Amino acid sequence: MTYFYYVLLAVISYFIGNITFARVISKINHGDVTKSGSGNPGTLNTWRTFGFWPGVLTFVLDMIKGLVPTLVAYLTFGYLGCDPEIALYIAGFAVVLGHIFPIIFKFKGGKGIATSIGVFFVANWWVALICFALMIVGMIFIKYASIFTIGFVVVMSFIEIFLTSPAQWINYMFISGIMILVVYAHRSNIKKLIQGKENKTELWNMLKGLVSKKKKKEQIVEVKEEK
Repeated sequence: MTYFYYVLLAVISYFIGNITFARVISKINHGDVTKSGSGNPGTLNTWRTFGFWPGVLTFVLDMIKGLVPTLVAYLTFGYLGCDPEIALYIAGFAVVLGHIFPIIFKFKGGKGIATSIGVFFVANWWVALICFALMIVGMIFIKYASIFTIGFVVVMSFIEIFLTSPAQWINYMFISGIMILVVYAHRSNIKKLIQGKENKTELWNMLKGLVSKKKKKEQIVEVKEEK
């Protein structure tokens, strides 16, 4: 019966992963993120195509998508006679798999970063928070987002493998599976990095642009009020 629960968890988590929020948000904005920019239905392409807030919303929702099934599995599966940590990583692997290879979108999904972040926040929130902060700082100063997004998942995977008891060897498989999926999804980015053709992500300039736009709007409002 235990195996049935694990299989059911994997199936449900996989289909939760199929929910591609970038596609939903792009439709709300009367567009198609898969036909713009890099064509990737993820945070950065949504940001570049539709603006800051749609991009942030995509990131938050994709992260929650990874967080919810893993957290629910971890908190509830112990009551079903299952190992909570195994349940966590089964759910985590399945939801990332569903995000990257969604069957409802002919296996054409995103690259799994935000969803993986959600999974690792459940697994080890304070280490994930430190790695996440370092990822953002690195993206601001080095400007190659793919280096630090891939780096986050790889580093967190190795940390979790190191902290996992050898007796729970099955967790090694699912943690490694998450890492392999994300690296594979970024294979084109890795190739461009090696060739020196990877696009830079001007995260700091984007944020400054957002602030300047806000100030301009405030100034316009003030002028109108004076009139």
